[in-house]
Amino acid sequence: MSALLGVTALAFNQNHLVKISYVVMLDEADDDLTIFNEYPITLINKLDILKKIPELPKDLCEVFCSKETAIQLRLSGVFDGYTIVFAKDASEIFEVESEIKVVFVWDGFDTDLELPRALYVGNSDININPKYKCKLDEINRQRIVSYIYEILSGLSEPQKSYISELEELYENDTSNHMIGCDYIFNRSIGTEANLIALSSAKLDYSFERYRYEYSEENIVETINVINRIRKEISENKCPDIAVRTNSIVISDMSASLDFQVNKLEYTQNALKGKGFDDPISLTKAIKLVLRNGIDEKTERSEYVDLAYIERNLIEVLIGIYLSSNIMPCAKIPLSNSDLYGVLKDIGINGRKYNKKGLKKKYIELRNILHKFTLEAFDYLSERNSSMVKIVSNLPIEWAYHNGLPLMVRHDVSRLPISPGWLANRVILDTSNIHVDMDSFSNVLVISSFREDDIIKEHLSSKIEVFNGMAFNRKTSDKRFKVTIDRKEPSNREELIAILNGSSTPIVVFDMHGGHSEKEGGVISLKDEAISIFDIVQAARIPPIVVLSSCDTSPIDRSHYSTANAFLAGGAKTVLASALPILSHESSTFIIRLFVRLQEYIPIVIDKEKRSLQWSSFMSGMIRRTFYTEFIDYLIKAGKIEKDWRSQLNFVAGMCLDPLQEDFHSRIISSFAKELCINESEVQRIIDEDFILPECLKYLQYGSPERVIINSPSHIPLSQ
Repeated sequence: MSALLGVTALAFNQNHLVKISYVVMLDEADDDLTIFNEYPITLINKLDILKKIPELPKDLCEVFCSKETAIQLRLSGVFDGYTIVFAKDASEIFEVESEIKVVFVWDGFDTDLELPRALYVGNSDININPKYKCKLDEINRQRIVSYIYEILSGLSEPQKSYISELEELYENDTSNHMIGCDYIFNRSIGTEANLIALSSAKLDYSFERYRYEYSEENIVETINVINRIRKEISENKCPDIAVRTNSIVISDMSASLDFQVNKLEYTQNALKGKGFDDPISLTKAIKLVLRNGIDEKTERSEYVDLAYIERNLIEVLIGIYLSSNIMPCAKIPLSNSDLYGVLKDIGINGRKYNKKGLKKKYIELRNILHKFTLEAFDYLSERNSSMVKIVSNLPIEWAYHNGLPLMVRHDVSRLPISPGWLANRVILDTSNIHVDMDSFSNVLVISSFREDDIIKEHLSSKIEVFNGMAFNRKTSDKRFKVTIDRKEPSNREELIAILNGSSTPIVVFDMHGGHSEKEGGVISLKDEAISIFDIVQAARIPPIVVLSSCDTSPIDRSHYSTANAFLAGGAKTVLASALPILSHESSTFIIRLFVRLQEYIPIVIDKEKRSLQWSSFMSGMIRRTFYTEFIDYLIKAGKIEKDWRSQLNFVAGMCLDPLQEDFHSRIISSFAKELCINESEVQRIIDEDFILPECLKYLQYGSPERVIINSPSHIPLSQ
């Protein structure tokens, strides 16, 4: 076992040993949220602290290793990202698990409590030993090293042993170790996140004054520098162990859809009735936010300034996210006004099952997205699948790249822009969850319908077939089998009890869902409809949630969706529906999920001896389903006979599992040969006729890439 493997195993077993927790003390009694996207206003007052944290080591390994090794470890994807904890009371510092804490206090911070052991940073005159405090402009890597040695004698024996191993393993370079360069960047709303990532990578650049502007040229320059750093480190310092990390973040200028969904709530009279002093200025600011209309020439007002600084906060949060794995952000100028009209029409046609209208509006949406994403997609591989993170409230997944929807061509997941109180938590949650394959042997399915509901048995009957298939194939000799634990709660109390009584990492919800224009998302149990927001404090939410229900994260509704509720409750990732879904197709989709769990995971974990990220698992399933639904479309359209289904599915499967380079071109070529038509005609059918299949309605929320199913041969969890 290599030295890195040894340190990695120890880090996994004793995560609190390797972690440095950055605790940001928030202003007391300040629970107000920003008007536009509901971010905690107290975070706006901490921007200088939030921008400082990425310049510091994210864990003990980085305290002792060189800048090149630190970047290598971040690119490996194996270690957690930055750990940032927000606290309102000094007593909360005691609850932070890691033994190395850096606490940022606010001016005037004072407490009668005995403060826990930590390095305190701020301009307040804290009554504490000077060895354990410093000012904000003094905190750096060397100061953290000094603090660690000051408290070394008081650390636990495992902690001392771990630090000793790190000192032996690495060169103990305690210099500032910045990378000198002559880059002068334009600092703006478009480049802010990337510049934070470059600072975290120790690039010593210069920049001009901050401008609230969008410049494609400036963004490209910062992306290219980050990608150059990634490339050189990957080529010269190949990690001993690694999992895939996102290659790029794609973010836009979107905001809460509620301003357009419930526009009568934001008229001048309505805002005046809510107590706003200057409703005229506020309505003007809202319109500017919705169309990305704020720039250096915008007439300033209190609300324009608030929108300006809120957007800066969003970019800083994204910058911290980028820093955890040193990746770039392609910022695109897409805003609500560019898409909301067509999203609304898609929603109307989708709920009326108007296929002709849906097809027309989806193509219109795709064309708009193409205009905005063309430059950003230049950074994606034309031949291989990349990992892409979207930070947006708009369905960028449906844009096309190289002949396919982005979410089929690449492994794509998303984080929301709003509500900000949730977005800041999920953007900053960069911790990995490591699970073993056997934990997926039991899947919890929660199903709830009225007795007379015609779709009540759609999934349950297919589960019986799945169980029968497993029995008939004599899987008793296999090490891994999937069993389905199906529960049928009638009300919220029964639902909470079922969730709290389960330890499985995955739950599937099979029931009706809805999301009205004026209210948030709900799921319908047998006896009542409930909002998940109302139960997340009482129920255990597993890391993986799959929602086989309509409108669990609709593209044309407010951000108080069922998917966001599960993220608020602690789910790491949620698969949710962007539109109403069809029952027969959705139940088939869930059965495919069970089959893939049982058949595919052992191949990767046991035979290929590599770990598997949930993002890859789910993206692979959506990809397979896309081509299966395409084949079914060809049959329904009378272009091929039913008995061709097996052969074409086999052809597609050979290119998809394992995923081949340039898989789509291979599949198109094979299909064209089988159908005796031109490849261009096969692609034309996909582009113009096969519009918005059911699998595209499922979007991945949260951080599925950070749920890692470990292969013991790849990532050891013990020494």
